[in-house]
This record gives sequence, structure tokens and C-alpha cells, in this order.
Amino acid sequence: MKKIILTGFIALSLLLTITSCDSDDDNNESVINVTDLPKSADTFVTTYFPNTTYALIKKQNVADNDGSIYDVKLSNNFEIDFDINGNWIDIDGNHQAVPVELVPGKIQTYVTTNYPSQFVTSIDNERTTVEVELSNNIDLVFDLQGNFLRIDN
Repeated sequence: MKKIILTGFIALSLLLTITSCDSDDDNNESVINVTDLPKSADTFVTTYFPNTTYALIKKQNVADNDGSIYDVKLSNNFEIDFDINGNWIDIDGNHQAVPVELVPGKIQTYVTTNYPSQFVTSIDNERTTVEVELSNNIDLVFDLQGNFLRIDN
């Protein structure tokens, strides 16, 4: 009888532990409308991605480490993160070319000089660096002035 009670208690404890460890991310973000997106973010999207529509816009209650708070998915499969003021933090083209005018000039020059058959598919503005991913999946890291630092693995 003690074994049955002990087994039941262990099973119940395990169930409660698994349930309590479930992701709390659902409480950290909510789906919002374009009217709730900062105007500068909406202007950015309509300027650089004029032939797309919003597929999903989420607002996080707490900013990520990189400062992003708005996660925008577009109908063309681009994903863009914006900070609280509507400044873009990162752009992921999901294997599509990021518009050249969004890549800082010095970085674009480096890419076209050293990787002439490649294009930028993702760009991340980190706190101290700018990271780009190329169409051949090579990740390049630059300082904030656009000077090449290293290939990231």
C-alpha cells in the first residue's frame, strides 16, 4: 500500500513539476495591431518593404538583451525587430537579400569586395558590433564603424 501511495505522490509531483516548468514566454508578449507599432517602425516597413503586408506583430513586455521589444513578421517572410522607439535592431530575410540600402556602406563595400557572389540575408545591430549573415551562411562581425573584425562561427 505504501508503494502505491508513494508512486502516486511521485507521479503527481512530476506532473506538477513539468507543468510549472512550462514556458512563461506567453506572458511576456502579446499580439498587437499595426496602429500599436511606433510610427517610425511602420514608416520603415512601408519604405523598405512596400509590397508586403504585416503577417504578425508582437510586443514583448520586457525588452530582449539587444533592446528589441517589437517582433514584426512580414508576408514576404522577413522578420524585423524594433526597439521601443521603433528603431530596427535586426532584420532577418530568411535567405532573401536584405535591401542594400539598409546595410551600412562600409559593410556593403566589404561584402561586395570580399564575397562578390554573395548577399546579406540578415543584419543585427548589437550593442558593440554589427553582425551580418551572407547567403552562403558565413557570419561576419564588424565594429560599429563598419570595420571588419572577424568571421563568426
